Amino acid sequence: MRYGTGIIAALLLLGGTACGKEAAATKSADSPEAAPVSKAARTPDAAGGATRPARTMTESDRLSLEMADGACNAVDFPSFFRAFSGSWAVREKYTAATVTHGVTGKSTAQPRRRYLDQNDFPVSPMDFEFVTAESAARFETKPGASWRDLSYVRLEFNTANDNRQRIDWLPGIFQKHQAPPPPELEEGLGELVRATGGGGTLLFFPTTTCWELVEDVRNPMPQP
Repeated sequence: MRYGTGIIAALLLLGGTACGKEAAATKSADSPEAAPVSKAARTPDAAGGATRPARTMTESDRLSLEMADGACNAVDFPSFFRAFSGSWAVREKYTAATVTHGVTGKSTAQPRRRYLDQNDFPVSPMDFEFVTAESAARFETKPGASWRDLSYVRLEFNTANDNRQRIDWLPGIFQKHQAPPPPELEEGLGELVRATGGGGTLLFFPTTTCWELVEDVRNPMPQP
């Protein structure tokens, strides 16, 4: 499937978050999760008249929205997922009215606004891989951080006959982390060596024009 240069540029720019030994000290000031929010900027919360902090739209967010829209038109879920996981603005647009969220066996249906306000989406794109959103946030604020400060995740994409999309994610130690890494490993993470968390499942249902997140369920930590 072919894409225009605008979508390709958006893909490269969105995936180009600083990472690796050479880019350890280069952190994106446009990171959507790290974007500064004015304390005075408040938005009404639909649940009872309270207020919640407004978010700042960045150039990265605008590129992510363009990337997501292009991926929807091209029926390209992997590109859509990269944009979705990399920007709160995309998640605002493509999250269902109700999201099942929580730990396996204890998850509950939550209104869209409540789920989004938790800012708890679990994974984030980093260069050509994915990491936990928590480690990405730490990376953005830690002086001198390197790729070893990130918690990388393995993603498994599964597509149902009706175009529902399920992503199983699992954080862990990969062959890349070994010292030295296997000589045959030229790039990428390599095989998963050991899981470092329970991971979880993300489920997207198709709509008339794209997909929307309907489930974000986490697995309990594995027993030692």
